[in-house]
Amino acid sequence: MSIWRVANIICVFGTVAAVGIALSGCETLVDRPETAQEITANDFNHLSAANAGLDIVQVPPTVFAPEEIRTTVDIEKEGEAEKVITQKERVQKNADGTEKVINVGAATDEIRVKPGEKWTIESLIGQINGRPVYAGKFMTSIEDRILRIVAENPPGNAQRLIEKLIQDRFQQYINNELIISEAEGMLSPEMQAGIFAWIQSIQEQTVAGNGGNRTSASQSIEDQFGMNMEQYLKEKRDEALASDLLRRRVEPRTIVSWRDVERQYSMLEKEFNPEPRITIGRIRLQVSDELEIKNVQERFKRGETFEQVTTALNVPDGGKWQQYPLPKNGLAGLELADDIKKILLAVENGQVTEELRKGSTATWYCVTNVQEQATRSIFESALQRSIRRGLKEQRGAYERNRYLASLRDRWVTNDIDQMTKRLIVIAWERYLPKE
Repeated sequence: MSIWRVANIICVFGTVAAVGIALSGCETLVDRPETAQEITANDFNHLSAANAGLDIVQVPPTVFAPEEIRTTVDIEKEGEAEKVITQKERVQKNADGTEKVINVGAATDEIRVKPGEKWTIESLIGQINGRPVYAGKFMTSIEDRILRIVAENPPGNAQRLIEKLIQDRFQQYINNELIISEAEGMLSPEMQAGIFAWIQSIQEQTVAGNGGNRTSASQSIEDQFGMNMEQYLKEKRDEALASDLLRRRVEPRTIVSWRDVERQYSMLEKEFNPEPRITIGRIRLQVSDELEIKNVQERFKRGETFEQVTTALNVPDGGKWQQYPLPKNGLAGLELADDIKKILLAVENGQVTEELRKGSTATWYCVTNVQEQATRSIFESALQRSIRRGLKEQRGAYERNRYLASLRDRWVTNDIDQMTKRLIVIAWERYLPKE
């Protein structure tokens, strides 16, 4: 628009304003010139001579074309049997005329919305640290798992599995959001610059590992992790921030002293120094079976061992009867009947006792094995490291949960149970088949 044209417009607006004042009973300072023209909206809707040569962007009609569903049927032979495989593809038209083909699995096909059915597109379920939590965004991360659950399980079982999956994943989601938000709030400008440089180095290393080609690197990340380069770098950044925050907030509270090691060793001393175990064998026959009893007596007289006799008689488990922890005072400390204990004390380990007749049975006993258990001293370095590591893990888990609980009390606006229930109901409505 030329300067002359702009001046005319200003003059006209001034004239119109002056006329308005005059109509309201005020005296005008400037008379309306004879060359004045009325201005309408159409005067601003045409191209000037300077812009007349510009091209208008035309959107290809393929952009608005509806997607196409293709169905292919293949027959796969397994020996003499034939298996019919049906594959559906969703075809979308790109602006350049090319096609984007997306395979549609059986589970995906089943959740297509039918006329008259409800489909929850999005729902605000609450807030975490001032950030809104939307059901759609949360469901995206676990949708494949939910679809697989629905496809592989009956409705009742699928309902329970979906509920358990959402409960577990939402707890992780809350913890991640709180930790990342807290870590970001603690970053100084210098730390932010350092993280940015670190992320750049990761990106450069990733690209260099794929021949220096960013497109190839992005495709490799997509194939491996199912995310693009930006999402991959953000995940690396969040992992680093979370790890650093927990290290600073939790690790100082997980220090294990020598006194803690001693106390733990004392509590688990029986586990580290188990008592020896003694195994007692037994051969029992009915008194009425005189021929078999005489056979056993003669075998022992010839010097056959307990094992040889039990093998000859086909005694189950080689005659194994009982196994006990061996007290410090040996056999005398075992809780056995006095008559059994007496005949066992009369022989050496491995020797067979005299025949014990009681009621309608004749029995021979033998200490078949005494197993000495390995003992471990508190001064064993490997044991000390094991105890310290176990205590550190226990305290780390406790302090981490305590710290996360404090973050929840401070930053979670809505009740977590209520948000979890909303997510479960939305998932049921969206993915479970309608009755």
